[in-house]
Amino acid sequence: MKNLFKILAAVFIGILMVSCEKDEDKAVLEVKKNPTLTADATTLVMLKINENDKAVKFTWTNPEFNLAVVNNNALEVAKAGTGFKDAKSTDITATDLSATYTVKDFNKIIIDAGFLPEVAENIEVRMKASVGNAVSYSNVISMKVTPYLTTYPSFYLVGEASVVGWNAGTAQLLYKNENISTIYTYLEGSKTFRFLGQKDWNPLNYSLDFAGMNAANRYFKTWSSNLSAAPAENIKFNGTTGMYKIVIDAEAAQKSITVSPSPIAVWNPANLYLVGTVNSWSAPTAIAMANKGDGKFEHIIALPAGSQFKFIGQLSFGELDWGNLAGDGNTGYLAPKGSNGNITFNGNGGNYKISVDLKLGIYSIQPQ
Repeated sequence: MKNLFKILAAVFIGILMVSCEKDEDKAVLEVKKNPTLTADATTLVMLKINENDKAVKFTWTNPEFNLAVVNNNALEVAKAGTGFKDAKSTDITATDLSATYTVKDFNKIIIDAGFLPEVAENIEVRMKASVGNAVSYSNVISMKVTPYLTTYPSFYLVGEASVVGWNAGTAQLLYKNENISTIYTYLEGSKTFRFLGQKDWNPLNYSLDFAGMNAANRYFKTWSSNLSAAPAENIKFNGTTGMYKIVIDAEAAQKSITVSPSPIAVWNPANLYLVGTVNSWSAPTAIAMANKGDGKFEHIIALPAGSQFKFIGQLSFGELDWGNLAGDGNTGYLAPKGSNGNITFNGNGGNYKISVDLKLGIYSIQPQ
């Protein structure tokens, strides 16, 4: 038995010695040469209208290790002077040796990294190369970038010049399609209005970028000649009372507002008719809607799925013609003849109340 214990002890010691020898033989991964990184642009003012253009091309050399390994690379982006604290990391393919970013793609990297749109920021970019726990960093590239908004603001019209008055809770939302917001609506001459970013007075207000305005509310860089700055952060409408088309371009390089007369000046016709698939598009037999006064009309009707229709102010396809803003669809916003499409109903059929407010420039389809 004693001999057995001696034999087992000798075997254990032998295994231990072999294991130690193997540990000593294991190679340690070391960086012999750090990667390098270059960029063909260091100042970028990015605009959505140029989103498909090239923004910047990064070129690099991979690190050299004492062993043949495959490394993983990533670009790190951080605010200048932070030592890459909270850096945004974007993977790149090591063997490509370069990566070209469009304005859209690089803008997303900058926005995702937490930088504010439309604000010039000093940033730093470096490449991180890693193999397991072994990490190597390239030189640091300093850049100055101005990203753009990927989501444009919404604009709510309010003021004595508008239909809704100064009631922020009923402020009039413009129809938004990316950077363009539009509405055909009534404005009173020689009165004031402004735009809110919500149905409340806070936090967002938008007025003219004009001396004397609160810096936080100065937004529109250019405006049509019938507008002017007014006290208390407002915009004065200097045109004649009537129907107007309001267009806002929220693109950073534009930030413009244009108010022009609507092709249809009438907002309170004596009659309004419904014409479409519900009556085989027969204008002479168009369906009369109930006049509720002040440009409001309504009618309850059975609407089959797939119905299409418009509103006309006479029993013919004449000048008084209103349809869906921005072509065929169901935006809830009206546009005059020449700028509209059919209103399309995608419900499941049944009775619906169709309501129209020509003065506000809106319509709705509600189940009954």
